[in-house]
Amino acid sequence: MSAMAPHPHTATHAPVTVHAADSPRAHREWDLLAAPTSFYCGAPWLEFSDTDHVAEARYLVAESTESTESTESTEVTASAGSGGADGTARPVAGLVAHWSPRENNERYVPERVFPDLDRADVLTLGGRRGYLSGPLAAPGLTPARRGAAFGALIDAAAAWRPAAQGRWWWPYLTGEDAGTVRTALSAAGHGPVAARLIGADCSIAVPEGGLDAHIAALTAKQRRTNARRELRAFTESGLRIVRATLAEHVDTLGPLLANVQQRYGHDHSAGQMTSLLRRQAGHLQDSSVVFLCRTPDDDRTIGFCLAYRHGRSLAVRVVGFDYDRLPGAAEYAQLAVYEPLRYCHESGLDRLELGMESFEAKCRRGAALRPLWALSHGLPAPAPGTPDARRDALLAALPAYEAELFRTATEAGPA
Repeated sequence: MSAMAPHPHTATHAPVTVHAADSPRAHREWDLLAAPTSFYCGAPWLEFSDTDHVAEARYLVAESTESTESTESTEVTASAGSGGADGTARPVAGLVAHWSPRENNERYVPERVFPDLDRADVLTLGGRRGYLSGPLAAPGLTPARRGAAFGALIDAAAAWRPAAQGRWWWPYLTGEDAGTVRTALSAAGHGPVAARLIGADCSIAVPEGGLDAHIAALTAKQRRTNARRELRAFTESGLRIVRATLAEHVDTLGPLLANVQQRYGHDHSAGQMTSLLRRQAGHLQDSSVVFLCRTPDDDRTIGFCLAYRHGRSLAVRVVGFDYDRLPGAAEYAQLAVYEPLRYCHESGLDRLELGMESFEAKCRRGAALRPLWALSHGLPAPAPGTPDARRDALLAALPAYEAELFRTATEAGPA
């Protein structure tokens, strides 16, 4: 791990020291900073995503000796979350930057996501897999101090890859996180920062009464009736759900995942998907939760859902099916929503993260939708009043009730 030169944002305040490494685990503070954020910001996921060797990664942590208890007159410089009165440097914030001119995931290529942009090499901040990012910062910082920390980290990332010419984008931020980052950078005089709607994801707040309470609270009688019908159909089919972890089932699950990928137009073979899951198991086994759907006659696995625990949440990652053997007993609903929700309730988890896509299926089973945003610097912003084709496409994919909520949530930009 290397320490870079201090990055003062004003000569009258203590500087931030940025430490850089090629792996998040080189920073003992990384997972401490990432704990309140998304699963996709944690070291295990980030290390796994780097195993494809498509991009170069830089993991940056900012430290300072200034205390969070400083008065307003000393709040321009970012400071550590827990102190500085003893002169000890504390972690302030963390950031991962990727340099990926050959990026093979079009959802992490700015001009593929936003066709009005010209091709340009940019730094990708916050991760390049998972479709959910977040700012890593110690608690108790004011916007100015948080912004100074983020500014120092972004400056260090830019210095690492001068070919980006200072251009960066930070995709897949929630409205709250995008607003936090944007406000913080503005308060520190680091900008301008543009924001664009990039997508949406779904999640469920786990109610105290578990699955029964969740279904009882669905917004429409028809949704409640449908959910109970799906649960009954699954029970009557004789199918059962077995819970496991990933490593011991990789060879079985790879072909089932490939079936889903191919069904939706992706050219991914069973061997490729098995290899992908094996790499995930190598980094994420301890946090993995697999729900296996098995037949009553020969105990064959005909479907699965892979999820990962992080803090008090469970993130559903992928599903897979043997479509030829499915009896049509609402297997998707059971594996992707109902059984993970049961698991969360039984395990004392607060939130079930369902990710992007399949919006209608998730919303009709009680998931809440939230907009996701991309921040950028050095890339042109759309002219005011320009039609937002991405927003229109998302609205068209939603049930009417959720579409109206989403329209309202996106009108004013990030919170």
